Amino acid sequence: MPPNILWIMTDQHRLDCVGAYAETPVRTPHLDRLASRSVVFDRHYTTCPLCVPARSSLHTGRYTHSCGAIINGFGSTRFRKDSVLKPDEVTLPELLAQAGYHVGHTGVDHVRAEPPLRQRGCFSTYLSKAEHTRYAEERGLCFPSMRPHQHECPTRVGDETRSMFYSSPVPGVHPFPLEDFLDVFYARKAAEFVAQAPQDQPFACLCFLWLPHPPFVIPEPYASMYSPEEVTFPPNLPGTQEGKPRMHLRHLPGQVGAGRSLDEWRASWAAYWGCVTLVDECIGKVFAALEARGDADNTLIAFHPDHGEMLGVHSYFQKMVCYEESAHVPLMISGPGITPGRRSCLTSHVDLLPTFLDYAGIPVPSRVQGHSLRGVLEGSATGVREAAFSEYNGNAAPDLYQRCVVSGDHKYIWNAEDIDELYDLCEDPYEMRNMAGDSAKQPVRQELRERLSEWMRETEDFLELT
Repeated sequence: MPPNILWIMTDQHRLDCVGAYAETPVRTPHLDRLASRSVVFDRHYTTCPLCVPARSSLHTGRYTHSCGAIINGFGSTRFRKDSVLKPDEVTLPELLAQAGYHVGHTGVDHVRAEPPLRQRGCFSTYLSKAEHTRYAEERGLCFPSMRPHQHECPTRVGDETRSMFYSSPVPGVHPFPLEDFLDVFYARKAAEFVAQAPQDQPFACLCFLWLPHPPFVIPEPYASMYSPEEVTFPPNLPGTQEGKPRMHLRHLPGQVGAGRSLDEWRASWAAYWGCVTLVDECIGKVFAALEARGDADNTLIAFHPDHGEMLGVHSYFQKMVCYEESAHVPLMISGPGITPGRRSCLTSHVDLLPTFLDYAGIPVPSRVQGHSLRGVLEGSATGVREAAFSEYNGNAAPDLYQRCVVSGDHKYIWNAEDIDELYDLCEDPYEMRNMAGDSAKQPVRQELRERLSEWMRETEDFLELT
């Protein structure tokens, strides 16, 4: 029988807030234990630093402009079509169910398709925010207003500008009992799915947790678990706008991140760390159910977020930019036949689906644009790609375009409406010096532009690099 699959995804989780990746005050004991028996990938990149496109890419093994879901589309019915998978896209849960897997989904529901995935008959269990809302209402719980933890942003939507509210860095204490909080509910349901899955067929548990996505409003003791005085900032906070495109200041990251004091950022970081430790505790509950079932040794476990979080770096908040804190994310995979250790090769979100299918013994569809990591995981290969690519196309509507390539020590970012960027990630890991205009770096810049342009053509991007 093929291995079970436990796919754990957090939302907006920074690389430096996982113990396997950084010396940090943040406590992540359950992820640390997973790391000790996993391959820990040091250079994994999201295909898009935005929720719906990144998750759509993960579910199809295809880049966001290829699978059709290029924006979040929240708050805009006019452009919602641009957040929906193309009609002919086939997703991982469908492929697993067709091959005989017992498939369950608990958590964030950010993959849009017509008809919706939950109605396609591939899930034996499907729980998302709607089920938690119903659960809370049945218990007589009133959801608190998040308006004090939101920032009003003028947002371009097509040919008009609207005032929209987005999560801000302002922290708070959630009034729900801990057991009734969203991610605790998700983790409990995921653990129940694992415990109750049939013994005579493999299961696939898709546990997609919300934290540490803002607003940073969580129950005690996590809300005050870390003190702002514990926070030490990286050198690019708040950073300088020298060499950075001005478009970010007009967009959500710059609008929400601008003008905040260092003391405000310290409070935000401390609250974010509390979110990280809470989500780690939730992950631990799912691990405990797997171990109690006795199937841990026959389960492929993958952990990663959809994307990262800027958290004040370069004076930006949230994601939606191609800088390291937003696009470079943790990835850990454990399972039967896997040789634990660090891997320094480049990997991408599009590589997850073919890896899952490889271990499940399912043929990889020819349309998939990623590569199985099985050889890397089992020590028979050193890598599957020479470059990792990421893109951004806007949030509520397609309105701001970035394309990014990482190869070797360098990252090149093409901003369609602004200056381009080049960073030496070895000498300048905090991306504080844009070298796109340096004469000595022109051969590298040109090589990466050509590589990026070739990728855009091969994957049928709707944009052309100019």
